[in-house]
Amino acid sequence: YAACKESEMVIDLIEKFMEAGFHPDTALRMMNSAMVTHGENNLFSTVDLMCMDLDSGVADFYKIGAAATFIRHGGEVRAVDCSGMPAGVFADLRIAKVSEQLESGDFIVMVTDGVLEHLHVPDAKETMADIIKNVSTNNPARFSKDILEQILLFTGGQVRDDMTVLTAGIWE
Repeated sequence: YAACKESEMVIDLIEKFMEAGFHPDTALRMMNSAMVTHGENNLFSTVDLMCMDLDSGVADFYKIGAAATFIRHGGEVRAVDCSGMPAGVFADLRIAKVSEQLESGDFIVMVTDGVLEHLHVPDAKETMADIIKNVSTNNPARFSKDILEQILLFTGGQVRDDMTVLTAGIWE
């Protein structure tokens, strides 16, 4: 319950800062400062944010302690991954930003750490890439459901942590 409330606060702060016109880097730093000063409960949050320029197709991925994000382009899947601490740990937050050129037909798959950590395979990112390659739908909601169904085969149907899969399809 406490972790859920902390996550809601993080999302709310980022949304408010970005709606007020702050650049994502600034919004994330301001959110982190609020968490550091508020952090008496020792709760920390990961942040996984994608901002895409709809004209150029360039997507900026901001990752703060978050699990890998996957991009499926045709038959290939690549991971966007940056290591780092969650928000609220240090006042001087290192925000990893990776820019990727996206094209029509690409799929972005963002997952929580519970998805990758509970695969129980030698290379979770490689296994996830294989799962994503084999999804045959172009419907983003069905895409996420198909991935989660495959993940649950690895976990014996057990859900031990938050296991969220968010998929976005990119079309002209």
